[in-house]
Amino acid sequence: MNPHADGADDAEPTPAEHAALAALPREARPGRLLEERTVHALRERGLVRPAGWAAVRLPRVVWAAGAAAAVALFAVGVGVGQWLGARGTARVVAAVQAENSRQAALLVQETGSAYVSALSQLAQVRDTAQAAQGREVAVQLLRAAAGELVRIAPDDPVASGILAGFDRAR
Repeated sequence: MNPHADGADDAEPTPAEHAALAALPREARPGRLLEERTVHALRERGLVRPAGWAAVRLPRVVWAAGAAAAVALFAVGVGVGQWLGARGTARVVAAVQAENSRQAALLVQETGSAYVSALSQLAQVRDTAQAAQGREVAVQLLRAAAGELVRIAPDDPVASGILAGFDRAR
């Protein structure tokens, strides 16, 4: 026998020791905590990837294509929104202009009726100085109205005739 420094010897195991060793299980199931600690350590070193979506590693080309598609979709959405908004704005402007034209026509009608009514009342004025002043104002307004009508509709023969009559009267 050859004793060791720690007191163990190199003798062959006895048949009882062989039987005891043979009776030991060949595999031992590690505990759940040991498995979790091992997997965690391997993930920290980058040797194991996590499962699920986090484990998906897409190439940069795919990420770039996805980002480009998202930007393109956003730009198309902005463009369509602006186009629809512009169409709506054009409709509103046209409606406002139509309403303004209608209101202008009504105002001309009301003002013309008031002008004719005022001339009717002027005919009944007995004071010749006031009547002459009223007629002068009425003639100047008629001349200004005929000038505006010629500006709006240059080919209108009535407005042109009124202005020609004023020119002859001078």
